[in-house]
Amino acid sequence: MFMRQLCIRFLRFILAFVILHGSSITQTLPAKSIFQRNVFTPGEMHFKPGAITLSLRPNIKDDAYFWTAGFSSQDSLPKAEEISPPSSEINYGRLAIIGGIFAGTMVFIHVYQQNGWWKDNRAPFHFQEDLVYGLNVDKIGHMYAATVFAFVAQRAFEWTNVSELTALWLGAGGALMFQTYVEIEDGFSAWGFDRVDFASDVAGAAWPVARYYVPFLQNFDIKFSYHPSPLLNSGGGSGFVGQHHLIFDDYEGQTLWLSFRMHELLPNSVNSYWPRFLQLAVGYAARDIVGPNPYPILFFSFDYDMTQIIPPDTWFLKTLGEALNFIHFPAPAVQIYPRGGSSIWYGLYF
Repeated sequence: MFMRQLCIRFLRFILAFVILHGSSITQTLPAKSIFQRNVFTPGEMHFKPGAITLSLRPNIKDDAYFWTAGFSSQDSLPKAEEISPPSSEINYGRLAIIGGIFAGTMVFIHVYQQNGWWKDNRAPFHFQEDLVYGLNVDKIGHMYAATVFAFVAQRAFEWTNVSELTALWLGAGGALMFQTYVEIEDGFSAWGFDRVDFASDVAGAAWPVARYYVPFLQNFDIKFSYHPSPLLNSGGGSGFVGQHHLIFDDYEGQTLWLSFRMHELLPNSVNSYWPRFLQLAVGYAARDIVGPNPYPILFFSFDYDMTQIIPPDTWFLKTLGEALNFIHFPAPAVQIYPRGGSSIWYGLYF
């Protein structure tokens, strides 16, 4: 009995050593997660430590156990050490670089907003909702901008080796703080603090957090496309002194999209026929927003899941695919509203 127990302990050690050091895909496996039973008993056993499966089959002969070990892994799973930054210690040099970049970006946006919107339109702080201008393209844009800000900040913090969960909350918090600052500045201008805009800001900052805790939401992507409208670089069109339309507020040239990962949403019986990279999307835009009769437009389009097109073999490529997934690239589309008697088909719409 003593020798059998000794052999079992030795076998555990050898298997743990092979799994942890003999294969490049096992860097994330703690040794204590490998064995969930104290004593090996006859019968096939399967241990699933994270990404790999270890199968043990006994061959019984002359009251002795001979174990056959087999390994398998998820085919599409990239190496863990290639996905995330290699060190667990915070890199304060990188953190300083990120801080400088964010500070510079904030100053640039403040100068733009000050010169283009606030300077000539100051007023006592007040609340005021505008549900007409831009036909709410600006409201959806607030949500989109907060989501993008949160994503960029999260990935930036991860680059400094902050943990994923901490970076997620820091990104969401940073996005909400900046968007709130913009709303407060609006509160001291002719526009006023728009509580609907602020609600959109909160929703956008919370969206990445919601997707993290509710994985089903990862089947929906908020995207953006743009082509310059006649309002670009024009001034005064919305009735405010000193205001010039740039990409940020050229609402007539913007289209906001909600894309669906159809491969994941379709039933298992049919999703194998749908390519993983191909999405369907619904787009919303507005036209003639500074004219007497502004009207909304709805599109239905194909879309692309860039996280399936760009292989996530490294942390950089994974981040690149996720970043490009905020953009709706040119694809066939149909304008479904207003129809005006017939739909309008586009070979490619951006």
